[in-house]
Amino acid sequence: MNHRDTVLELHEDICGLLLRRLEQERTRNPRETKRSALRLVLMSAIRDGTFRPGDRLPPETEMASRLSLAPGTVQNALGQLQDLGLIVRRRGDGTRVADSEPMGPNIWHFRFGVKATGRPLRITSTRIEVLRTNDTGAWTHHLGEGPYNLIRRQLSGDGVHVGAEMYLPASLLNIEAIELSELEGVNLRTHLEGMLGKRTQKPETRVGAMALSLRHAAMFDLTPDMPVLHIEARTMLNDGTPFYFQNIYGPSELLTLEF
Repeated sequence: MNHRDTVLELHEDICGLLLRRLEQERTRNPRETKRSALRLVLMSAIRDGTFRPGDRLPPETEMASRLSLAPGTVQNALGQLQDLGLIVRRRGDGTRVADSEPMGPNIWHFRFGVKATGRPLRITSTRIEVLRTNDTGAWTHHLGEGPYNLIRRQLSGDGVHVGAEMYLPASLLNIEAIELSELEGVNLRTHLEGMLGKRTQKPETRVGAMALSLRHAAMFDLTPDMPVLHIEARTMLNDGTPFYFQNIYGPSELLTLEF
């Protein structure tokens, strides 16, 4: 068997695996978009080691054909994974699973590094909850009076959990009408920018250290009183409208922080 035949057979195996997992994902959540289903299936395959750093994925056109998806659906799903730093797409080099690919400053305000490996934290699993709240806090000064949309996420990867709470003015968008799977496995800031059709101004970010409360430890599967890096991020839209206030909690014993 020549090299070309070997590559084609490998692509068939990969697409066959993805097709089976897509069918399972759609059975689990029939309301899920095809883009979200493909994104989550690929994230799962990276998380469980089916796809390892450096592994190449089939060309986008081939994936679209074999999975019976529109080329734009495949491109969008891969673009969202690229935003997370999970894959690398380069013209002439195709798509491969990332190892320690740097994340662009246009995508991230900052990034966590894993102390044990010296590499950037790769988020391969997201647990998400959306609430409407009138609770007041540090976000009130930035956003004004409620009600607020609260997007609470547990972000996991490399054996590490990170907690995140994003508050947005409820008037910005009807968060309750959004399928939760659309918010899983995406860079939330850029995803919301796309939904609003607006861009974010340069954020104001503050970093401190704190001991995690019992309440937040329970929310994010972290250890009570664990020392954490606490990040506050405040953003405005380009038209001057307050966008969001976000609290992020990462265990300082396991993670470093880079800007």
